[in-house]
Amino acid sequence: MPGTFFGLEIARRGLKVHQHALDITGHNLANASTPGYSRQEAVIRVTDPYTNPGLNSSVTPGQFGSGVGVDSIRRIKDEYLDNGVRQAVTATGYWQDQINFLQRAEAAFGEPATTGIGDRIVDFFKAWMNLNNNPQDDGAKAAVVELGNELATLMSSTYKQLEDIEKSIASDPGTGLAGSLADQVNRINDIITQISDLTTQIKKIYALGQQPNDLLDNRDQLLEELSEYAPVKVERAPLPGSPTGEITKIFLFDSTFEIDINNPQQFNISFNAAKEVELVYGTDPSAPSLNLTQKCDDAQQGGSLLGLEYARQNVTDFRTMLNQLAVKMKEEIAKTMFSANYDPSDPSTDPSNDPSFDVDEHFFEGDLGSHSFKVIKDLSDNPGDLDGTKAGDVASLRDKNITALKGNTFEQYYGLLVTEVGSGVKSAGGMAENQAAISKQIIALRDSVSGVSIDEELTRMVQFQYGFQASARVINTLDSMLDVIINRLF
Repeated sequence: MPGTFFGLEIARRGLKVHQHALDITGHNLANASTPGYSRQEAVIRVTDPYTNPGLNSSVTPGQFGSGVGVDSIRRIKDEYLDNGVRQAVTATGYWQDQINFLQRAEAAFGEPATTGIGDRIVDFFKAWMNLNNNPQDDGAKAAVVELGNELATLMSSTYKQLEDIEKSIASDPGTGLAGSLADQVNRINDIITQISDLTTQIKKIYALGQQPNDLLDNRDQLLEELSEYAPVKVERAPLPGSPTGEITKIFLFDSTFEIDINNPQQFNISFNAAKEVELVYGTDPSAPSLNLTQKCDDAQQGGSLLGLEYARQNVTDFRTMLNQLAVKMKEEIAKTMFSANYDPSDPSTDPSNDPSFDVDEHFFEGDLGSHSFKVIKDLSDNPGDLDGTKAGDVASLRDKNITALKGNTFEQYYGLLVTEVGSGVKSAGGMAENQAAISKQIIALRDSVSGVSIDEELTRMVQFQYGFQASARVINTLDSMLDVIINRLF
């Protein structure tokens, strides 16, 4: 038979188990708002029964219950939902990081506005028409030159803003790639290092027979953050026996980059010879690489690295179109002023083959790319030197379709540019909103499994409180019984 104090031991175990369960409940409640925290619970089990050996009985447990114990502290987690969340975060990251830069590009144009480039183009050609009415009027000539300077300045300012936006994504000041892309790659390296360190700690704690729940949460949160930058797949160590918590490999961009988490290398990003952005893993000459510029339009792959490069390419296209508009305006005005017979629709009248023709000597000079686009100095200093007899021909250019501008007039081509900027912002914003809604649903589903419900935890707290009180009541009752036997029986 069990001893006199057998009941006290059972009650003591009950006290201890319910105290542990209350502690875990308190830990859950304290972290109810902690990002990445997964709910924990005590795995309570019946302890091995006590045997009452006899002459004809087997010495095996099974006769007298010995109480209760905490087998482990379990982390409530669904790995499949975690994978779904990472995929959704990757898709959202592709679009979300584009919005800020594309909105800045849209703001650079300031359209629609009465002081925008579009209205300045209209006013510029109207000034030529006014000069045509009175070709010798110095005031009309000064107005043309002044509006030309304003248009050139506004175009140059807009171009410079677009250039700054592009450089804030990726640029090479001579010391290596800088900008948001470089910042994100540095963060990726930092995350991988942290995951490697956490995995080492987790393996050690598992080896001691303990459960590193909070460390596992930290690692999962880092994996989720990593998935914002690129698609992530995780390879875990096989489980022939007890779990080790080991992650052996992380794959970025499908199988392009295979990261040995026990010996991680560093990612590097740079421009290649073709001025394309290239991501390289490691320093070995045969190290795997990915050309982000060539892959940036792959929205199915996702990740903010590709998204940022896609935004940079869009801004580059905007710059190219704006510079094309400025250069063709310079060229068409110069050709018209040089030759009275020039007709943009008739290549045979083009004076470009005339050795005496210099496109930078008639009204505008330079280009936006070299930050030199402006009205030529002679006209800026002496507007009266402007040849007013060509004003009508120049004014007529406003309605001419320019082949190099996709068959558009100057105003139409600028309108096309503004439309592309606006549609880019709208498209990225709409896709980001849709993906964010999908991510929100998947995260809510994961949190319904792993998240902390305050109402549920308070219910458990009351349950464990009553269990603790009941065990204490048993101890008080047994104490009274023993008091009778020890102090009052004789």
